[in-house]
Amino acid sequence: MISTLDIENFKCFSALRFRVSALTLLTGYNAGGKSSAVQPLLLLAQSTRHNPLRQSIILNGPHIRLGTVGDVLPTNKALSNLVFKISEKDIEFTWRAIAKAGERKFEVTESISPELELLEIISGNLVAETKTKLLATLTTLSYLSAIRQGPSDAYPTPESSEDSAVDVGIDGRYAPYWYDQFVDEEVGEHRRHPNEPASSFRKQADAWLSTLFPGAKVNVQHNAQMALYALQFRNSDFGDWRRPSNVGYGFSYAFPIIVALLAAAEEQVIVIDSPEAHLHPYAQSQMGRIISHFAAAGVQIIVETHSDHFLNGVRLAVKDNKLAPSDLQVHFFTGATDSGHGVLSLNIDKDGRIADWPEGFFDQSERDIARLSGWEQT
Repeated sequence: MISTLDIENFKCFSALRFRVSALTLLTGYNAGGKSSAVQPLLLLAQSTRHNPLRQSIILNGPHIRLGTVGDVLPTNKALSNLVFKISEKDIEFTWRAIAKAGERKFEVTESISPELELLEIISGNLVAETKTKLLATLTTLSYLSAIRQGPSDAYPTPESSEDSAVDVGIDGRYAPYWYDQFVDEEVGEHRRHPNEPASSFRKQADAWLSTLFPGAKVNVQHNAQMALYALQFRNSDFGDWRRPSNVGYGFSYAFPIIVALLAAAEEQVIVIDSPEAHLHPYAQSQMGRIISHFAAAGVQIIVETHSDHFLNGVRLAVKDNKLAPSDLQVHFFTGATDSGHGVLSLNIDKDGRIADWPEGFFDQSERDIARLSGWEQT
């Protein structure tokens, strides 16, 4: 799994290094740098997938569209060096790139450092195997953005379904297709819902969906002639099947997350933006526990979130021994300034507690309640 990410000369960050664990939460203020911190991974993923020789970093592709080089430079310099580094198993991989401000890609001047090539000669296959795995990790990275495919009567087939790992699409549009592909397959023991004895993908998807929406069930119908998939939900074992537009939007928003987690390859990286959106506070907390379960089961998950309910669900998963504290990393983004990157890394103990709670970190409910109670003045 990826263990650290370094960023130099990208958007608001002149230099940033942060740890990545089995589950990593990026939290903090709007425009605090959360998206900018994860975008290098998305850029490397789409560049590696569509440019196997790794000769350039593509700014506009299936994962993310950032415009021109000038849009991502931290200054108004006409020429700038960009550096991304990823560490895995104590081995560091480096991409150095350069471009002019008006261009739409960076030309890579160094892809995986010469020091690694020397180390590979000395240590044999270890570095080569790790390098191969890292590139595969980037190639198979899956990203779910906060903007999803809205309720629809029909969902498409992916242009290519021959990749080595499942990708439900940045807006979740391919989730019904992948559900249909796996519907009768057996889910691995560690990914199964604790209260559902049946191991089929269909039963497990229903069980996890019911954790968010009690009694919920899902079904997919395939129209082979048109290569389209119809998605249906119901609220009980015997209720009527309904189109996504006739149930709460939270159903079709959460469904791609459940499919992506159940179908992920071992140690696949999944980046999810705002998994709590459109969910009731109860379901937000449950979503935190669900994602923690899959992180503990071998999927590396990076989440951008604004929800204290989601955070508390993750903390409860730690307290209940469902996720080890060492498998969780929480970063709080306050905004980069001339004096620093503005990122605080928080530690959560085995009881789900945060020792040094920084000001502004999910404390708005307490502040509002204090004012309503007359304990605090404006």
